[in-house]
Amino acid sequence: MILSRIIARRRIAAGQQPSFIAGWWPVAADIAMIAAVLAMLWQPLLTAIYVADLPLYGTILVLLFAIYLPFQIVVVISTIWAVKSRWIEEDSK
Repeated sequence: MILSRIIARRRIAAGQQPSFIAGWWPVAADIAMIAAVLAMLWQPLLTAIYVADLPLYGTILVLLFAIYLPFQIVVVISTIWAVKSRWIEEDSK
């Protein structure tokens, strides 16, 4: 999310339109970064769930808010910036 936003804003300000690969590699990098962070949080999160002895719905909610939603937010925002950087403005006359 951070990498794709920074690169996309620079490209938009410079008026550059990147190729498909150049436009989407920051999204892949952001996904790799958030996956690494969430992988580091996985085991402590599971330990906390086991220690708290949460019921199934509690476990699902914790995993939803701690893993799924952060991942989806990063992917969606990174994708938006990738699309913005490749957007072509067409003049309607």
